[in-house]
Amino acid sequence: MIASVNYSLFPGGELLTFARRVLAAADEKKLQLPSIVPYLNNASAKCDAFQSAQERESKNPVTKLQAAKDGVRNDAFIAFRTHGESASARRKEGWSAAAESLLSVIRKHGWSAQLLGYKAKTGVLNNIVSEIRAKYPAEVAFIGAGELLDELEAAELDFEATAKQFVDVAAATNEPTVMETRPELIVALRAMLQFIGLQQIAASSDDLTALINTLNELIVSSLSTVRATDTRAENNKKKDAGTTDPTTAG
Repeated sequence: MIASVNYSLFPGGELLTFARRVLAAADEKKLQLPSIVPYLNNASAKCDAFQSAQERESKNPVTKLQAAKDGVRNDAFIAFRTHGESASARRKEGWSAAAESLLSVIRKHGWSAQLLGYKAKTGVLNNIVSEIRAKYPAEVAFIGAGELLDELEAAELDFEATAKQFVDVAAATNEPTVMETRPELIVALRAMLQFIGLQQIAASSDDLTALINTLNELIVSSLSTVRATDTRAENNKKKDAGTTDPTTAG
């Protein structure tokens, strides 16, 4: 069985690196496993298209601005979530219950929203803000989280405005964008990995087993690296703010 992959955790560069490593592993076994070649060729073509789109967009003058705006909304989200965590630990009457109501919404839609790609993160943050505003305005006011929620919403809207500007500039080139080529690459990778897994079920072989073991090692190590990088960045921000994550404090 091939390990599952949460592609939304991979930023653009890391997704490209992961895809290239997966394709290289499959390419080494294509002579022994010719049935994977059509899937390998398709995924390779999608990977080339994604890389070309990335290279084009790296020259887009709005790219750095968009990344900066994304950083602002990450900080705003973490600040709001951390405030809720702190409030939930208070013994003062009503505080814990109010905070838990807000935290439940965050858990429902995406506790680690800051790890997601641009598009997925936009959906999650909009869902969090809209549900909290609709269902828990009293709780927000009770724990004094109104200003932080306003900042999160403003940061998200600011990012979306910049993202639209980015798309407009990219569209002027009339070339495939990262937003278009990324999901196509993910679909191709999923199809290839699924086919390899099904082949192992239908007609197991030593070559398939070796390939699956290699792929699983790549998947586990790549996801661990992405998560560790983001955790370090988040912990550094908390240190700068004078706070500590209770799940990592020793």
